[in-house]
Amino acid sequence: MLLNSKKEKELKSPTSELFPENFKDSDNDGLPDWQEELYGTDPNNPDTDGDGYSDSQEVELSRNPYPLPLGEKYNITQKILNEEAIQNVLLSYLSQGVEYLEAYPEGIDSSIMEEMIERSVNENYDYLIGPNQEHLLELAGIFEISISDEQIKISKDNSKQAILFYIYEISQWLNSDIFFLQNEALQIISYALENQDFNNLDKLIKLNDEWIDQMKEIIVPSSWKEIHKQGLATIILFRNIFISLRDMENDPLKAYYATEKLEELTNSWTELIKKAINLAQEQGIELPF
Repeated sequence: MLLNSKKEKELKSPTSELFPENFKDSDNDGLPDWQEELYGTDPNNPDTDGDGYSDSQEVELSRNPYPLPLGEKYNITQKILNEEAIQNVLLSYLSQGVEYLEAYPEGIDSSIMEEMIERSVNENYDYLIGPNQEHLLELAGIFEISISDEQIKISKDNSKQAILFYIYEISQWLNSDIFFLQNEALQIISYALENQDFNNLDKLIKLNDEWIDQMKEIIVPSSWKEIHKQGLATIILFRNIFISLRDMENDPLKAYYATEKLEELTNSWTELIKKAINLAQEQGIELPF
């Protein structure tokens, strides 16, 4: 249940009981070891990139703690809205000033300013998008996920016992509080975005990363492999969407795209569950989720 009062928010988050707080911090930089792994920093070096800021300070200040800024690799906003592009949009905006002042001598209100901004972007659309198609294609690496047979472990054993064991293992994750689509997890995400407090969201992502790795290792009956691959790809996509939303301040274009993908993905997940139910019924099995 999400906290409503300001006092409650100061005391705890929705996951105060879900996540233990005794995480090891080997280098005493304020960033627990599990979080160092999440960000790719050195858990035994308080200042991984040696710039005078501790790793925890860089995370808090939205600086990049990596010696090489890996986070910029997929920062679509930085690549498209570079200094030259922003200057062109700004010049276009300013050039409209005389025209709009003559059309609206009584003054320009916020709605007219929004119209001017939209027009400036549209006038520079080809310049913004044309040369940056390659950067937009990089989104495919984040939001178009596919899993091959080689990435999972497939068995020819399609006995009822093998299928039941497979479903049992999968259901341990899907029915747990930390699974991305469970209410508790969705509350964590909502709380993080509302309060700009990403501590528990980072833990949630880390725990789901561990489950994703496990799902690649469990034995999948061949009759379930397509559903398993599609489900795993969908869950990885949910993960990437939540990471993109978490990074909204640094990369708003990617976060906007992630929001659109989230709406599509929810419907895809519903359809996938229907496929799983139909297959289970054909095999005389009742799903526990």
